[in-house]
Amino acid sequence: MPRILLFTGKGGVGKTTIAAATAIKASKLGYKTLVISTDPAHSLADSFQMELDPMPTKIDENLYGMEVNVEYELEKHWDVIKEYLSIFFKSQGIDDVIAEELAIFPGFDELASLLHLLGYYKEGRYDVIILDCAPTGETLRLLSVPEVARWYMNRFFGIEKKLLKIIKPIAEPLVDTPLPSEEVLNKIQELYTKIGELKNILEKEDTSVRIVMNPEKMVIRESERAFTYLNLFGYRVDCVIVNKIFPTQAGDYFSKWLELQNKYLEEISSRFPVPIFKVPFKDTEIVGDKLYELCDELYGNEDPTKIFYLDKPMSIEKENGHFVLKIKVPFASKQELKLLKRGEELIIVAKQWKRIVFLPQSLALKEPIGANFINGELKIKFGEIHERGKNQGSNTR
Repeated sequence: MPRILLFTGKGGVGKTTIAAATAIKASKLGYKTLVISTDPAHSLADSFQMELDPMPTKIDENLYGMEVNVEYELEKHWDVIKEYLSIFFKSQGIDDVIAEELAIFPGFDELASLLHLLGYYKEGRYDVIILDCAPTGETLRLLSVPEVARWYMNRFFGIEKKLLKIIKPIAEPLVDTPLPSEEVLNKIQELYTKIGELKNILEKEDTSVRIVMNPEKMVIRESERAFTYLNLFGYRVDCVIVNKIFPTQAGDYFSKWLELQNKYLEEISSRFPVPIFKVPFKDTEIVGDKLYELCDELYGNEDPTKIFYLDKPMSIEKENGHFVLKIKVPFASKQELKLLKRGEELIIVAKQWKRIVFLPQSLALKEPIGANFINGELKIKFGEIHERGKNQGSNTR
């Protein structure tokens, strides 16, 4: 199956350049490679210095690129849903033009990119699929979509469709709001099913996230948060790429920058538990042919499709007769974490991010009886309810 690489990072760190150079390197090694931009800014085409269509466009031998176009995707695949939403908003008294805009729901461009990823992954037409993701915050929202959508699908959709079939003939003449047709519901079901499949693909061992950063304080902090939340959602980060490092011979004017940079490089090396690749600052823009020069020095002699670090963000083990769920949440603090169990769902909250973990039957029938957070790993012990009191001293909020 295809190797999947996702590149993310704070805006302006050069992740599109790194993603494009990685794609070139993979294609030169003989891998049929597709690079997809999920960033609405569409800087991938600017990077390659050529137009990219909303479907795979040949860039070079073994190398293809595409930029997702929301309007194109809606018209080609989801026009039934868009048409219903547009009619619905108009029925609520919203102006026609605004209704058309509202029918393109937020995040659809990123979601469309993931659906392309799913399609090409299942086809097996490419050896490597690279996603040039939007800046960190948008990427984290994008990667949490499958988790949230799967929850809605499991909880509401099956019941809603059956119920609507029964009540629609009776209710439709009595309400002002247009009810969705079976065709609309089928399309929504298709969308939710695909999103559920996406979650499984993104958690596979051959899918890796790579964080691109610069040696700057604010960028490092954002990268740490990204690393934390990616682990929380079960995504594997296999390396960090530090871009735009000033050369040591930069001159007196940059002496303070060099001092700060060296300090931050040491901090990155000591704090991130994954391989680190370093890219020096260039004296010109890295676009077009310059990408081909960068690709040869980016990973040294390493194959860019290699899995540089493989560690499970989440695992279940048995310790002293109890099941223990272990989740890596590096860079978080105990005070930021909250836990709640509801039926077969374990809800973990870390600041503004919330993950709903669907527990296997062995854990769903038990209760969390204790939790502790040590060295960036959250350990939740499960047992019978009557055991909880014995373990309250180790509970995490």
